[in-house]
Amino acid sequence: MNVHRWLTLTTSLLLVTSITGCASFSSFFSFGKKVQPIEVVAKSVEKTPLDIPNPDPLKLTPVRWVLITPANAEEIFKRMEKDEQNLILFAITDDGYQALAMTMAEVRNLINTQRNIILKYKEYYEKPVENRNNVNAKK
Repeated sequence: MNVHRWLTLTTSLLLVTSITGCASFSSFFSFGKKVQPIEVVAKSVEKTPLDIPNPDPLKLTPVRWVLITPANAEEIFKRMEKDEQNLILFAITDDGYQALAMTMAEVRNLINTQRNIILKYKEYYEKPVENRNNVNAKK
C-alpha cells in the first residue's frame, strides 16, 4: 500500500505541476531574469502623397441636331442626299430627349461627386505646397 500511496502522490504532484505550467516555477525558483513588460510606442508617420495626375479635360465632338417635322422631312432628306450623307436618321421623341437630358445630368452629377471625393482625398493625404516646404525647412 505504501508504494501505491507514493505513486498516487507523485502522479498528483506531476499533474498539478503540468497544469500550472512553467510559469509557476519562476515564482519558486529564479531561473534567470524576469520578463519585462512590452512597451508599445506609437509613432506618427508622414502620409505618402497620392501623386494622382489630374485628368485631361474632355474634348467633346460637337453633335449636330436636326429637328425633323412632317413639314421639313423632304427638305432634310434632299439636303442629306446633296451632301452625300447616308439617308439614315436616329430619332428620339420629346419624352426620350427629356429622359436623355436627365440621364446626362445624373452622369454629370456623378462625375462631379467623384471629382470632389478625389480632391478631398488629395487634400487629406497631401499637405499644401507651402506647408510642405515649411516642414522640410524645419528638419
